Amino acid sequence: MYQKSVLNNGLRVITETLPYFHAVAAGVWLNVGSRDETREENGLSHFLEHLAFKGTSRRSASEIAREIDEIGGSCNAFTSQEHTCFHGKVLAEHLPRLVDLLGDMILCSLYQPQDLEKERQIILEEIYAQDDNPEELVQIAFSRHFWGDNPLGRPILGEAEKIAAVSRQELMAYRQATYRPEETVVAAVGRVDHQELVELVAANFGDFTNGFPPRPRRQAFTFPGIFPIARDLEQVYLCLGTRGVAARDCRRFAATLLQLILGGNLSSRLFQVIREELGLAYSIYAFLSFFSDTGLLGISAGVSPKNLEALLAAVCGELQKLKDEAVPEGEIQAAREYLRGSIYLSAEDLDHLMMRLAKNEIHFGHYISLEEIVAGLLQVTPAEIQEVAQDFLQPDLWALTLLGQVGPDWGGALDF
Repeated sequence: MYQKSVLNNGLRVITETLPYFHAVAAGVWLNVGSRDETREENGLSHFLEHLAFKGTSRRSASEIAREIDEIGGSCNAFTSQEHTCFHGKVLAEHLPRLVDLLGDMILCSLYQPQDLEKERQIILEEIYAQDDNPEELVQIAFSRHFWGDNPLGRPILGEAEKIAAVSRQELMAYRQATYRPEETVVAAVGRVDHQELVELVAANFGDFTNGFPPRPRRQAFTFPGIFPIARDLEQVYLCLGTRGVAARDCRRFAATLLQLILGGNLSSRLFQVIREELGLAYSIYAFLSFFSDTGLLGISAGVSPKNLEALLAAVCGELQKLKDEAVPEGEIQAAREYLRGSIYLSAEDLDHLMMRLAKNEIHFGHYISLEEIVAGLLQVTPAEIQEVAQDFLQPDLWALTLLGQVGPDWGGALDF
């Protein structure tokens, strides 16, 4: 059963009660991420997320870790382009302690100078590790070129030079400006009593206020083109993509099926053609990213330099087919069944259910059942998938980033 309440400060509490579970997964979702940062603030959302675990006015860092272990559950956090989420999963009887812990970490962290310096080094190590991973690095480079100077194009972790110099004053000022109760959702799924959770959240977050005006997000524009980056690697890592649909776009179901058919599983067209038939790459896949007002449809792969041209030609051929020919009903039905199975199997995971519940509230403002999602997928027609393909699979709208043994004057092209 789904229920929703709004506190006096605008914070929303949403629950889905599933009494047959022994546990409850709960998350506090702040509507702030790397997209809300200025160029000078890049990386601060992620930095604040890290520092929340380093001590509050009531708990030291070791006491936070010990309490998580004592309640026999888990507690973690992540930062994305548009959100910062602190979440945990515990036995239902320990929910009061989890809510108290999350509230303490989010609202009462001390951000002590010595803790800031320790965490600064950890985040710098994260950045350096990312720089050593070409599969991640090509994605970061693609975003930088594709989204340009928009915050969507900047790395969530920030740039090493900025993180090395950021001050406690800057972190505190950014937190004060962007952590807002009316933009916060507390979501819980499992063996949870809604009214009990509302009272717990009110006790821990009722005094949460922010008198600063909200920051509007900048409209995102895209910058197509080919961007080769020379690097001494055994493979060329590539990411190519175009603007996709936003989270609320009515075409999201057709776009999801298009992505799956193109490169979402082992029977997808790209995997079957590129790997199984032509043997050009070990790994290739298509992906979708949904944001509040835009999206991204992309393809990622790694390939030997000698096979790069052949791989791109084969990819372009598959994109052209999706524009020119309606997907056969049998292929669509197989994709629907795959997604239906994934949706219902994921319902066995409380963390996944909590995240789905929160994202539906954030993007739509209301609950969306699994049955509604499945029904939306079942209603998609071949014509709708082809229409989405014709709208988005246009070579002059795509960007391609290459990382590896390619020179700055690489002369390839996208033709589909």
